[in-house]
Amino acid sequence: MIKNIVFDLGRVLLEWEPYQYMLENFPKHVADEMNEKIFESRDFWLMDRGLMNEDQLWQKKMEELPHLKEYILHMKEAVPKLLRPIEKNTRLLPKLKEKGFRLYVLSNFSEKHFDMVWKKFDFFKYFDGMVISSHVKLAKPEKEIFLELMRRYELKPEESVFIDDKLENIETARALNFRVIHLTDQMDLEEELRKILKF
Repeated sequence: MIKNIVFDLGRVLLEWEPYQYMLENFPKHVADEMNEKIFESRDFWLMDRGLMNEDQLWQKKMEELPHLKEYILHMKEAVPKLLRPIEKNTRLLPKLKEKGFRLYVLSNFSEKHFDMVWKKFDFFKYFDGMVISSHVKLAKPEKEIFLELMRRYELKPEESVFIDDKLENIETARALNFRVIHLTDQMDLEEELRKILKF
């Protein structure tokens, strides 16, 4: 019996499409290089993990990629504006809460940007608990951050559904016995939840 629903944030409850934004605003070769060397880089993951802050990340990238400095400065300003609620998904939260499910967040997120979205968007009030990577210095797809969620909220994976857009995170959750929804652009979250929760 499912009692808990665990949500990732980016591309599940919050829009997060920096590559798309760069394609629309920069030459394609710039968007490609920045996506690979910044947004898909290990450094970005380390920032999410709380081992580097935003300012350190952007400074390091300007030093490594001096030919992209103006674009990097542009993205430093643009990133907060790219994080907007995915309304059709956030609207599900009060409905799920009314049906008695406990709701949690398990997300890789840098400290500064998480603080910003948490203060800005009121859908966070529906959650019973959150584990944010930069707060605990652990990050998905590592098993340890899932164990932290389970320990902190006495959460049993077999009673829980985990929703994420990244396959490697889904695989970790599945290995720990969570029911999973690997959310892709083509999927409707409400429909997928109905299949599992039968509501």
